[in-house]
Amino acid sequence: MLAKNFKKSLLAVNIGLVMSAGFTGAAFAADEVKVQEDVEVIEVRGIRASAKADINNKRFANAVVDSITAEDIGKFPDKNVAESLSRITGVGVSREFGEGEKITVRGSDPTKNRTLLNGQNVGTADWFILDNPSRSFNFTMLPSSLVSSLEVYKSPEARLDEGSIGGTVILRTRKPLDLDSGTTHITLQSQYSESSEEHDPLVEGFYSWKNEDEKFGILISGSKSDRTVRREGFEVLGWDANSADGTYTPRTMGVPVFRQDRERTTFFSSIQFAPSDDFSATLNILDSKMDVNNTNSNFLLMNPGAGADLTYVGSNAVKGTGGTDVRWNHINRISKTDTNSIHLDVDFATDSFSMNVELGTTAAEGGTLNETSWEYGGQGDYNFDLTGSTPTVNAGVDGTDPSKFNGGWIWGGNKPTTDDESYGQVDFDVPVELGAFTAVKFGVKYRDQKRTQDRNAYSWHWGVATDGTSPNYMAQILSSQCDTLAKCDLAVGTDSVGADVVNGDITQQLTHNSAQMIELGLGPNASYAVHKNLGEIFEVVEKKTSYYVQGDFSGDDYRGNIGIRVARTDQDSSGYLYSSDSFSLLTVKNPGENANLAPATLEWVTESRSYTEILPNFNLSYDLAEDQIVRLSAARTMARPNFFDISPITAPGDLGETNPTAQAGNPNLAPQIANQFDAAWEFYFDDASLFAVTLFYKDIESYQTTATSSQDFYDQQTSSWVTATVSRPANGEGGTTTGLEASLQYDLGNGFGVSANYTYTDANNDGERDVANPGSGLVMGASENMLNASAFYENDMFSVRAMYNYRTKWYKGLHSSGTELWNDDYGQLDFSTTYNVTENISVVLEAINLTDEKVVEFNTSEDRVLSIYQNGRRFVLGANFRF
Repeated sequence: MLAKNFKKSLLAVNIGLVMSAGFTGAAFAADEVKVQEDVEVIEVRGIRASAKADINNKRFANAVVDSITAEDIGKFPDKNVAESLSRITGVGVSREFGEGEKITVRGSDPTKNRTLLNGQNVGTADWFILDNPSRSFNFTMLPSSLVSSLEVYKSPEARLDEGSIGGTVILRTRKPLDLDSGTTHITLQSQYSESSEEHDPLVEGFYSWKNEDEKFGILISGSKSDRTVRREGFEVLGWDANSADGTYTPRTMGVPVFRQDRERTTFFSSIQFAPSDDFSATLNILDSKMDVNNTNSNFLLMNPGAGADLTYVGSNAVKGTGGTDVRWNHINRISKTDTNSIHLDVDFATDSFSMNVELGTTAAEGGTLNETSWEYGGQGDYNFDLTGSTPTVNAGVDGTDPSKFNGGWIWGGNKPTTDDESYGQVDFDVPVELGAFTAVKFGVKYRDQKRTQDRNAYSWHWGVATDGTSPNYMAQILSSQCDTLAKCDLAVGTDSVGADVVNGDITQQLTHNSAQMIELGLGPNASYAVHKNLGEIFEVVEKKTSYYVQGDFSGDDYRGNIGIRVARTDQDSSGYLYSSDSFSLLTVKNPGENANLAPATLEWVTESRSYTEILPNFNLSYDLAEDQIVRLSAARTMARPNFFDISPITAPGDLGETNPTAQAGNPNLAPQIANQFDAAWEFYFDDASLFAVTLFYKDIESYQTTATSSQDFYDQQTSSWVTATVSRPANGEGGTTTGLEASLQYDLGNGFGVSANYTYTDANNDGERDVANPGSGLVMGASENMLNASAFYENDMFSVRAMYNYRTKWYKGLHSSGTELWNDDYGQLDFSTTYNVTENISVVLEAINLTDEKVVEFNTSEDRVLSIYQNGRRFVLGANFRF
């Protein structure tokens, strides 16, 4: 859509002067500024040119928007878009596995923000088995090289898709008709990971062609990257509260070593046809596949908090000695996530109106397709000390001696997920002269989305083989053939965890033989049954219809828009309804020596509901002076609840525990609604310099909370009924989020420049804070303070940039143990430098996480550590070729 009645100053011409060939497409979706045809467009590359483009994008936007151009993305040592977004004011990123995966915006957790590719949703299927289907986007799927620009809309417009409380991220890809025919970019890199001590390749490139009359073009882009992940850590698998005296004791402790061979292949193509100035059609095709097979080994100290000799600091047992079981556990996982999308974008214009039609489909499938875990045990005399920044834990047994660990038990299963969506929309832009109004925009969009989760559990047959030659039963394997880890080639060496993560003999452990474990457990001679885990299987279908009308206005010293969006959601949540007289398992394959498991009654049921939200918004930009702008915005926004939370499931946990629990969904969970307000002042004191301050306020009508109830389940192992506490998401009290954003971008001259931004967020939940009800009264994803700072120098031959990203602690939701999970303060220093060998060839050196920052998680109190993860430093050396 074109803003034809926008008052433009001479600065508008600068847009054409700073746009490099790498920056194509709209920098902001609503308004493109046209440069007169007789103005010569000069290609300018480099950090300073990117700063100019970003500043101009922000200045001419009709809402509160921040952006990054392709040139800027290329200068960051970022391997996916989330890490690029972390440089923007108000955006935080999580790095559990050393690479940016999910983002928060202005204190709103990842599930309450939207990410769109060319304005459309991209299907997502999380690979990690502990992740549940949500509305957050997994950015590891998208390499930074895929996009030409990105914008973060912090104040909405009626024409933008609903679904975000914090912000809407729009990623723009390149278009072939915007580039010179024959444009070619190739990147060759090698990445060294300090933790894995492996060198991994990255190959990226794109080629763009168009015919002589510039009416037809094709762009092809590809990316192939490998990453050998090794994450060392220390974990406490939950803290138990003593209701009698208010003390806390740690559960099982362990030293996990997570390994992953991550292989990502991304293909993107854009085909563009524009036979006239009044018509254009663009077909975008994306296919991204990521194989993420992973293993996790853990040397475990079982329930040391149950020991008699404990030392407390405050209410927390942080030291202890005694004797207990020690175990060596190894998990093999076959995991993947595949995403594809096809998007057709058609523009048609007449003298009286312009029309845009978009059609498309996107699909994702993945998850953990196979998981097996073996656990062997022994005995040890332990002691632990969790005080200080580095815990000390001694197991009292040689963790590198496989003969010390006797045959134990085996479990496994799979958890595949899918995400499918088809959509269509039509938008109209009608120029008008109605007082201050210059255009009326209106349109309709329809989306049909289905999200599914399957869940299967494996059980191994424990009978004894009768022929004596085929040891296909686990009882025989674990009791005689492989009764210790020293046999059956199960242990193939030793490993250790760094002393800067944890001290003590627990850091020394065995190295597994995954191939042998898979052969014994799942190979052709293995005998096991497959059961549907009924309580975790669901399907959610949403049919979403949105209508909007928006009026754009402008005058001599102001501009903006006002509009309203109406969003209707028809929701069908389906799952199994079954009697409680079983383990919630249904045997579907090879019961063998085991009995068939099945509940007495079983039915696939669907719960349906519909709701409609009316979402008005207003944006005003006022030219306080030639170089100063004041912005005001107000809007009502919404975010739909997570798919997992609205599934009709009830999944009991271990019924043999002292206090058994179960997890349930709530199909009647309401969306989160917020009324938000922004006030901004922006001072453009040079063409590449900016100082801006923004105040924001969000009135949240309802935060999600947890309701509990009791339900009886039949424990087949003990042939008795057990009462479990069922936790179910519910609509809770509302709250407020108040914040301030301040950003500075300053061109110092002579090739030097600095930029910095700071965000203060005060997020409050009006719900009662009850420590006995984990998560109550808290807001997920909100760090009180976030800071970004960078400095650069560049000349015609050389550029260098250092970047620091920091955020204070934030609440992440509930831990797998049911306790509250917090992430401690996190700061990361990155570095990049580029040397231009020729006009077309440059050499790049990058360093990520130079300070070797660790991810530290705790349970509400910093003294109750839950995990310390070290992902290590990474270094990249490569070359870029541009033709």
